[in-house]
Amino acid sequence: MTNKPLAGLNVLDMSWFGAGPIAGRALANAGARVIKLETEKRIDGLRAMAPRPKGARGYNLSGYFNNYNSDKESVTIDLTTEKGYALGLKLIQWSDVMLTNMTNRATNQIKVDWETIKKVNPKIVAAYMPMMGATGPYKDFQGFGAMLTAICGMNYLSGFEKNRPVGVGTNYPDYVVNPMHAYIAILSALRIAKKTNKGQKVELSQNESSIASMSLPLFAYDNAKIKHQRLGNRVAFAAPHGVYRCKDDENGNEKWITIACIDESHWQALIKIIDNEQLNKQEFNDFDSRKKAEDQIDKIISAWTSGLDHLQAQTTLQDARIPAGVVQNAQEVVEDSHLSQRGYFVSLDHVEAGARIYDGTGWKMSQTPIGMEKAAPLLGEHTFDVCTTILELPPEEIAELVAEQVLF
Repeated sequence: MTNKPLAGLNVLDMSWFGAGPIAGRALANAGARVIKLETEKRIDGLRAMAPRPKGARGYNLSGYFNNYNSDKESVTIDLTTEKGYALGLKLIQWSDVMLTNMTNRATNQIKVDWETIKKVNPKIVAAYMPMMGATGPYKDFQGFGAMLTAICGMNYLSGFEKNRPVGVGTNYPDYVVNPMHAYIAILSALRIAKKTNKGQKVELSQNESSIASMSLPLFAYDNAKIKHQRLGNRVAFAAPHGVYRCKDDENGNEKWITIACIDESHWQALIKIIDNEQLNKQEFNDFDSRKKAEDQIDKIISAWTSGLDHLQAQTTLQDARIPAGVVQNAQEVVEDSHLSQRGYFVSLDHVEAGARIYDGTGWKMSQTPIGMEKAAPLLGEHTFDVCTTILELPPEEIAELVAEQVLF
C-alpha cells in the first residue's frame, strides 16, 4: 500500500529472534520495504521454533517466526563468502536503514560495523541492538529476553515475599520495550537524516532499554535507599491490590480477576459493592491502615469474588469505575470479543502454514493506513527477485552463485 507513512523507505533487516525482527516488522507494517537477509547456513533461530501446525516440520512453518516477520521479503546470501559480502554491501548501498541485533563481535566478524558501512553508504541509518551496548565490560554478552528480565532487575521483584524469584513468564523486553525503543530511535534518526542528508549510527543497549521498565524501584533506592522486595500481586502504592479467585467455569477451570484500588474513590466504590460490614470499619478509612490490613481485606474480597463468574465480576467492578480485569489465558485472548470487534488480530494466508491469525500493530491512525498485508516470507523466497531488480544480476550469474552456495 503506497500511502502508508513509511512507503518508499528501504530497510535491510539483518536481525533475528525477537527484538530486532519486531522492530523491523513495525517498519514493514508502516509501509517500508523490508528485506530480511538470511542464510541457510545460519537461519533465524525462530524459524526452527514452535508453535507450528500439528505434525508439520520445516523452516517456513513457525508461528513464532511468521508473527514477527509479516510484510517482509527474504533473501538468502552467505555474507561469509567474498562474493556474498560484496552483494551484502550493495544492499547496504540501496538501504535507508540497516537493522541488526547481533552481538558486537558478530557485526565486526562479518564486517557490518558502523565504521565499515558508513563508508559504503554515508546516508544510512544503522541501528545496532547489542544486549549490553557497544562499550563497557559486558559489551560481548549475549542472551535473550529471559536474561534481560533478570539482569535489569525485573525478575528479582517477581514472586511472593520470602520466596525465590519466579520470572515474569515471558521474554517481555524482546516483545515490547526494546523493539519499540528501536523503532522510535530509527524514526528519529531518519528525521535528522532527511534534514542533514547524513546518516548515523543508532546504538540501543537492550539492557538499558529494559531498565526503563524498572523506574519505580530504581528511583526509590536512589532517592530514599528503599529496597523494593517481592510482594506477590501487591504493590507499594495501592491497597487492596491483588488477584482473586472467582467461580470455576463449567469445566472446573480456575478463573481469576485482578482488582486495584489506586485511590480513595476506588475503595469507597468497592465497599459499596461488596457491602460487608467489616470493610466499613473506621480502621480501614485511610490508605496506611488498609495497607497494614491487606491480608484481612484480601480474605473478604476473595469470599465475595469466589461466588461470582469472573466476567460478571469484571462488569460489576468496571461499572463502578474500579480498575479490574479478568485473568485471561491464550485461548480467551484469541477469542476476546472486544479485540474481535476492534479488528486487532489479522488473518493472513501463508503459502505453507495456511490461514493463521497474527498480532495487530497495536495502534491506529485516523488519516493514514497502517498494518500488515502480507504473510511472512518463505526462506529465500525473494532472492531471485532482489538479485535481478536491486542487485541487477543476470540470471546466469545468479545460477552460478547458487551453485557456489553464495545464494540459496
